Amino acid sequence: MKRRDFLNHALTGTAGIALMPSLLTACNPAHDPLHDFGLITNVVQNMMVSDHRHTMKLLAEMGYKYLEFGGTYRELPAELLRFMDGIGLIPLAGGTNIAGLLGDGLKQSIEECLEMNKKYLVCYWPWMDGGENPTMDQVKFAVDEFQGIGDKCNEAGVRFAFHNHDMEFKKLEDQVIYDYILEHTEEALVTMELDLYWAHKGGGDVREYFEKYPGRFEILHVKDSYDIPDRLSFACVGSGIIDFQEIFSYRDLGGFKHLVVEHDNPGEAYEEDCARSSIEHLNSLTF
Repeated sequence: MKRRDFLNHALTGTAGIALMPSLLTACNPAHDPLHDFGLITNVVQNMMVSDHRHTMKLLAEMGYKYLEFGGTYRELPAELLRFMDGIGLIPLAGGTNIAGLLGDGLKQSIEECLEMNKKYLVCYWPWMDGGENPTMDQVKFAVDEFQGIGDKCNEAGVRFAFHNHDMEFKKLEDQVIYDYILEHTEEALVTMELDLYWAHKGGGDVREYFEKYPGRFEILHVKDSYDIPDRLSFACVGSGIIDFQEIFSYRDLGGFKHLVVEHDNPGEAYEEDCARSSIEHLNSLTF
């Protein structure tokens, strides 16, 4: 894809100040972020492409309150924000890879994030290549960039977050990459969007991370896994082996602020069912 096309899909949109009620809704103390669940729209990606407004209405009816997404689906950002506010959906986050956050890309990303009233700008990929054979130099490069990106985001009133995959739980020079990132980034500049599925696949015990790095995990990607060794054994939340009940008991220690349902590809015919069964399972938990 051309870089501009990628950013249009992966980043946030533009909007006007007339949509301030959306911000007021997001700050309403009546909302409990940990029980007002979010969803990243790749769970229902085909439905969103087909009819994003109808899909958003369905998600709101299911009980979702927050959306993590990129682009504005060929709408003016102000129009999309007005529509979302009307059905009770709050834009939460969006982002791109580290390459898209360098140079002018960072300025554009922050501007688009602000225009859609999103709270977080996320780096979903810290590698300048496919990440198959990471080096410590690459890790240090990403960490340095994260610090600078986080500083620029803070200046603009946006929170910067890093989203992991499984390769960040590999060891380099006797240290796990994810630990290095946590230890060499400042909490005030960089928070974590911890993907529970990828942490599990990488062999990381998230409970140990909550204890070792308290308060660093503002967003959890709530994603399940089947009990098979396949790296891509994605499961809809509640149909796999991950014990969300136990993980959520670490909410205060870990610093959780938002729980966002994810499935990378449930299949076009199962997208709605996956979104619905996931939030039903989460609503059945007590925490």
